[in-house]
Amino acid sequence: MPLSGTSQAAEASACQRQARYAVANLCGDQAEHMYGMFVTFTYPTPSYGAPPPYGVADFYNETQMFTDAAMTKSFAFGLNMHYIGTGTDFRPYWIDFTADYTYHYIGDRAAESDGRVHSFMAIPSCDNCKTWDIFYDFEQVGTTGAQPNPSSNHLMTGWTLIDMYGQVGLSQTRNRVMYLNGNYQFQRFDRTNISTRAPAGNCAPGADPKYCFRFDTAVTTTPSTTSERVVSWDVTKPIVNPSASPPVAAAEATGAEAAALERRAQEFVDARYGKAVR
Repeated sequence: MPLSGTSQAAEASACQRQARYAVANLCGDQAEHMYGMFVTFTYPTPSYGAPPPYGVADFYNETQMFTDAAMTKSFAFGLNMHYIGTGTDFRPYWIDFTADYTYHYIGDRAAESDGRVHSFMAIPSCDNCKTWDIFYDFEQVGTTGAQPNPSSNHLMTGWTLIDMYGQVGLSQTRNRVMYLNGNYQFQRFDRTNISTRAPAGNCAPGADPKYCFRFDTAVTTTPSTTSERVVSWDVTKPIVNPSASPPVAAAEATGAEAAALERRAQEFVDARYGKAVR
């Protein structure tokens, strides 16, 4: 694999696109090539405020890596929370957008949050490969088809809610996302290379509560020698009614377990490809 370098300036961010659903996304867009990604997250606790019949809602906490400049080809992984009125199913998955759309479930459904920090990782199948191996909690769960390029300049992480927009809430999550550079090192995004989107719903007086929604979001950073580095994308979604006072966001979750998993991910890559170029 080549050393990390630069290409032509990255194209516009996926976060500049009009969101089709209720979303809370962070995008990393940069000239430096990205060869893989690693993200940690927890299963949040959902809440519902809809009257019977409750209907259906799907929450997706997804991280996607685009492999062409137009951002039409990609692969992704994440957690699906599916609600059908009697409870919520939690199930991880990964998706291959190589030539079409192939959705892969991972493991069995869970009926509740387990409170653990989980991880996804995508790393090249070989040097200069256009395929990536996908890992969930460090167990390989699949391999992508051949993508247009062996690297990426665009990544997006965060939440999408489909149906019951204003009647569903979730406790705070912190997506700690890193990318793999050409030296086989996981890196945090520079604050100047990220953008976000979390459009508000219609919460005007008299509006339909279904479409009154809001995500409370924050970007946690840490200082570096020359700038700030992005540690996590923090998202909470309260149930909001038109003209009602917003609830207080949930307290931050500890990052100690997530930091330990990040160290393990780097050790995993070092062992797989040999000692990294420093």
